[in-house]
Amino acid sequence: MPSKKTYLLYDRSRIEFDVPAQWAILEPHDPPAITDIDPAVRQALAVPIGAAPLLDLARRADRSRGAVVVISDITRAVPNRLFLPIILETLETAGFTKEQIVILVATGMHRPSTRAEHVELVGQTILDRYRIVDHRADAPETLVALEARTSSGTAVQIDAVYANAGLRILTGFIEPHLMAGFSGGRKSICPGLVDLDTVQKFHGPHFVADPRTATGILDGNPCHREALEVARIAKPDFIFNVTVDADSQITGIFTGDLEAAHAEGVRFVEKHMAVTVPERFDTVFVSGGGYPLDTTFYQTVKGMVAGGDFVRQGGTVITVSGCRQGFGSDNCRRIMFEYADDYQRFLRDIFARDRVEKDQWEFQLQTRVLEKTSREGLVLVADGIDVEDQRRCHVTPAFDLVGRRDAAEAVKALVERTSQQTSRVAVLPRGPYILPRVGHG
Repeated sequence: MPSKKTYLLYDRSRIEFDVPAQWAILEPHDPPAITDIDPAVRQALAVPIGAAPLLDLARRADRSRGAVVVISDITRAVPNRLFLPIILETLETAGFTKEQIVILVATGMHRPSTRAEHVELVGQTILDRYRIVDHRADAPETLVALEARTSSGTAVQIDAVYANAGLRILTGFIEPHLMAGFSGGRKSICPGLVDLDTVQKFHGPHFVADPRTATGILDGNPCHREALEVARIAKPDFIFNVTVDADSQITGIFTGDLEAAHAEGVRFVEKHMAVTVPERFDTVFVSGGGYPLDTTFYQTVKGMVAGGDFVRQGGTVITVSGCRQGFGSDNCRRIMFEYADDYQRFLRDIFARDRVEKDQWEFQLQTRVLEKTSREGLVLVADGIDVEDQRRCHVTPAFDLVGRRDAAEAVKALVERTSQQTSRVAVLPRGPYILPRVGHG
């Protein structure tokens, strides 16, 4: 039988294998990486979208209050080291001392970074020269109240380091996002820098259940609306967002106004990352996204949802994810184990109570896929989680189907098994780093 080669991102490498020639390989069409980064970054800072050049903003800012540069946490593969030194250099050229500049990690509700992760995020040289701190959504003493509520009534508290700064810069990257439509822009603030209650509202069951809370959708998306309203109240001065390819090389730079620059980046992502298929597939093999996204089961749900976007009702999604740090959220693990026998009971319970539990939204999003596939059709290949624990997470462990614990061998066995059973199969090598479009439009 004719075959072709493909792969799935897995941890820090990739699993390569052969598939039947008729299987679909669904990948975004990356534009060329920017080869000369330094001048490209400087140009983007000097000629931003809808805002004054960063140097001018920095010169006019209240330097006595310092500057804050917000970066994403370790779960996002943002190539900070390629652009952060130039941003910091620009601030110092404008008159800020290194002691007046703080790098703030937008952790949202994720755990604080380790020292090694700080090094990975910014590099040892920057870590030695500048103060770097992590946002703590669960530490009220580090937060201050914003001056207004959102249209949904949310009274927001935000990181005091950010709020007190005289110049506020957001950095990050723009990619498809399973709840907010697209990452980047306003998400650095909400959920990145806000309090526990605001994050819970942003991830509340009614917001998550809305069909417009989905990958690639902004219009009418309640999560996007809430995050944008919070960011408007929080008033960032400048954003620096990038797009990246499979190797985390920068393919586009979008700087300036919170909304105008982000919108330009979204259009760029829509052009290059959208993949249109005429109909959904019987089986979808999907990566958890590779390192750092696939280090936890919590983040692996993003890969499941991406596979679910392309699979037919009653089909199978096979998610391949390292999960080297296990579940990544004790609360998510506890919730899933509590409802291991019945996810419908979980859905009934979260809609019946006012309180939103931390990290319940990831399981709620997983149930979207389960509504299509059932537990039997949601298969997990993961070396980092014990098989017995996998069985309590509303997935079918690959070990139960093919009797192999090693991820690469399990994938090859599942490919062989699938090639004998179904006719329409797709592989998503990069997992959730894709914008699904089903139909001919």
